[in-house]
Amino acid sequence: MNTPSILLLDDDPEVGLAAQLLLQRRVAPITCLRRPAELMAALDRLQPGLLLLDLNFGPGRTDGAQGLRLLDEVQARAQPPCVVVMTAYADIALAVQALKRGAYDFITKPWDNVKLIATCREAIEQAQPASAPADTATVPGEPLRSLAAQERAALLAAITEAQGNLSAAARLLGLSRAALYRRLDKHGL
Repeated sequence: MNTPSILLLDDDPEVGLAAQLLLQRRVAPITCLRRPAELMAALDRLQPGLLLLDLNFGPGRTDGAQGLRLLDEVQARAQPPCVVVMTAYADIALAVQALKRGAYDFITKPWDNVKLIATCREAIEQAQPASAPADTATVPGEPLRSLAAQERAALLAAITEAQGNLSAAARLLGLSRAALYRRLDKHGL
């Protein structure tokens, strides 16, 4: 994989076009798919550095189950790409589930262009094996994540554990409510 590329799986052709127009020149070449059944063959053929994965396919689906199942299948591959999940029906519990299953990050649609570009650049950079120093101590089987992605995951996990109570989540994190609000704003939560 000399030149990193992006593969997008989203059943909405307008989302695919918007992502292509935004990311093609600013991040990396991008290929768009609309049908989940095409995903595994496309991963084999293209070997992308990044997979942008929608969590819901088909009308009326909002629970993310289809996308989480695909995420599990992708993560079970010998050399999975870095995965950023996307959905218009986001909730904190779903984001935490996706991150625990190996997603690099979680983007809500409609996305913020600057944040999507930055997330894609970080994910592709993280996915390139040459960029990781050989002496870095890591937990076997755990993907490397940026500090920002780790902070975002910790925020989501604390809010989930506190059942949405921000005061309790702030206490769990050892933060003031004001500090928690700043961090939530920083991560677009």
